[in-house]
Amino acid sequence: MALNLSISQRYLKKIGFNREFAPTLENLKELLALHIQNIPFGNLASFLGDDVSLDIQVIADKLLDQGREGYCLEQSTLTKNVLNELGFEAFNLLGRVYYQNIKVEMTPTRTHLVTIVKTDQTLYLYDPGFGGMTPTGVLSLNEVNTIQQTPLEKFRLIDVKDTDIPEFALTEMKFMVQAYVKDVWVNVYAFNPEQAVAESDLIIANWYISTSPKSIFTQNLMLSIIKNNERISLNNNVLRIHSKSGSTKKELITLDDYQTTLKSVFNINIEQIDMLEIVHKINKSVA
Repeated sequence: MALNLSISQRYLKKIGFNREFAPTLENLKELLALHIQNIPFGNLASFLGDDVSLDIQVIADKLLDQGREGYCLEQSTLTKNVLNELGFEAFNLLGRVYYQNIKVEMTPTRTHLVTIVKTDQTLYLYDPGFGGMTPTGVLSLNEVNTIQQTPLEKFRLIDVKDTDIPEFALTEMKFMVQAYVKDVWVNVYAFNPEQAVAESDLIIANWYISTSPKSIFTQNLMLSIIKNNERISLNNNVLRIHSKSGSTKKELITLDDYQTTLKSVFNINIEQIDMLEIVHKINKSVA
C-alpha cells in the first residue's frame, strides 16, 4: 500500500475520508475532526529512549501505516505535507507552551509545532498535536479576540500583550491560544504567524524534546485521543476521560491494563513496543 499511494492518499485512508477531496474550508474542518479521532497523540518513542525522526517518509510510515502515535513535531510535519499535497497552502510554525504554567519565570523554548493553512484568503490554525488540550476545530487567525466554538471547548486567540504572562517570557510571540476550561480562560500556547521555521529550528526542537532529561516527553508517558466527543488521555499510569458531562479517572496497574488500554483505547499497534519497559519505568517514576 505504502509503495503505490501518495502520503496524502494514505492519510485520507487512515482517517476515514472516503469521498472525492477538494481543498475547501469545510473539508479542512472535517480532516482535523477525523485526524484527532484516528491518529493518536503520544510519546512512546521518546519515553523509551528511541530515536524520533522528522523525515516525512518515516513519519508517514509510523503514523499512517504502522498504527503508531506521534507528538506535535511529527503530527504537524505530516499535516503540513499532506495539506499542501491536497491543494491547500500550508506552513509550520513553532510556538511556546504556557499551558498549566502557573508562574512563568523564564521564556519557554519554542518546541510546539503547529500548521497554519491558508484557504479562502484566510489563515487557520490546524493543530492535531497538542495532546490533551489540542483544539478540536480549526481556529481562524482573522477572528482575534473572538470566541471560537469547537466540538468540545471554546477557544480564542488574543494578543499576547493581553495575557497575564510577563513580557520577558513572550519573546517574539504574537497570539496566545486560550481554552475555556472550568469557566476560566486558560493559556495554552503562543505563536507568531510571521515567524518562519527553518529546518535547523525543527532539528533542535526535536532533539530537545526527544532526548533531554529535562523534557517532559522523556520523563513521562503521555497519550491522548478524541472519541465520542470525549478527550481521553493517559499521563503515566492515570487514564482520564473528559466530556461535557464530567470527568473520570482510572489508575493502570498491571501489564495487561497498559496493553489493553494502548490497543483498545488509543488504537496503538503495540507489537514492536517494549511494554514491560514502559510499566517498569512508570512504576519507578510514580513510586
